[in-house]
Amino acid sequence: MRRRLGLGKMLAVAALVAGAVWLGGRNPTTAQTARPGASDRATFVGTYRLMFTEIKDDKGQWTRTPNFNSVGYITYADTGHMAVHIMPRNRPRFASNQNQPTGEEALAAIRGYTAYFGPFTVDESKQIVTHHRVGTIRPGQPPPFLRYYEFTGDRLTLTPVPANNGSREQATNRLVWERLPNAPLSAEEKKFLGFHKLLYTDSYRMKDGKEIFHGDRVETRANTSWIIYTPTGHMMVHLMDNKGRAEYAGAQATPAEALAAYRTYSGYFGRFTTYENYNPPFVLHNQQGTLRPGGENDATKRFYQFKGNILRLGTPPTVNAAGETTGGHLYWETMPPAKN
Repeated sequence: MRRRLGLGKMLAVAALVAGAVWLGGRNPTTAQTARPGASDRATFVGTYRLMFTEIKDDKGQWTRTPNFNSVGYITYADTGHMAVHIMPRNRPRFASNQNQPTGEEALAAIRGYTAYFGPFTVDESKQIVTHHRVGTIRPGQPPPFLRYYEFTGDRLTLTPVPANNGSREQATNRLVWERLPNAPLSAEEKKFLGFHKLLYTDSYRMKDGKEIFHGDRVETRANTSWIIYTPTGHMMVHLMDNKGRAEYAGAQATPAEALAAYRTYSGYFGRFTTYENYNPPFVLHNQQGTLRPGGENDATKRFYQFKGNILRLGTPPTVNAAGETTGGHLYWETMPPAKN
């Protein structure tokens, strides 16, 4: 276990830690580099940060995308699952209310933000990786994303396959990612590693140290929400309603459609650290990016408990008008290998 800061100091520096997320804040140990002779699927396994994007110029040469200013991470697991977040930097905060944006504010928040998750498969003969998306910000049944891939050292270049299964030479844009090294995780932190899907949430109330209510099982986001912890010491979460997400009427969302999409999908990404010596123990999610503008650099505290393959995360309790201590839990199940 690494040396711990006191709780007060820990919260005071949380924003600084988040600012260094996925940029090598921990001393690297084993790099996520595939073994010689490993399959391309095995080579994909790891977590990568977005370095830059490129477009083709009039002469057919790749050039850096002008004014590129996004932060993003993509992760692939040996279980056959993947997930990604890409956030434009410097998005305007909501002027109205941080939790209740207007339609125009919601539209600005989701514009340019990419987030999705699902299984992945690799076709080595065609050098194509397919992201079989099961959840994404945009409502509706998401089609799979096909990407030509190329590994060069620790870099992974993903090139969207053009319409009608066009060739790599016909592509006009691509993303360049850098593989991140594994981190020296504590034994406790290693318990979190993997992809987990949400089973349900519940709530409780306590009075004078005694539980007076525990129930209200809610499955609004069950099975369509994932939380991921990686060997690099990072995490990301995707929370999506499993019903009632209406597709956009047109190619782009209207303000009303954007607001509906925003209300039914949330997520963030960052580094995680466990504090198992506290009672009760908790995990801290230091957010580097989030769908909510201005939420980056927040630190989300979750009390945790493991029971078999179930991870229970609890929100910090509050006190209601009746003097009762109230809170809630999220129950996550470790996911088995994807069926491809």
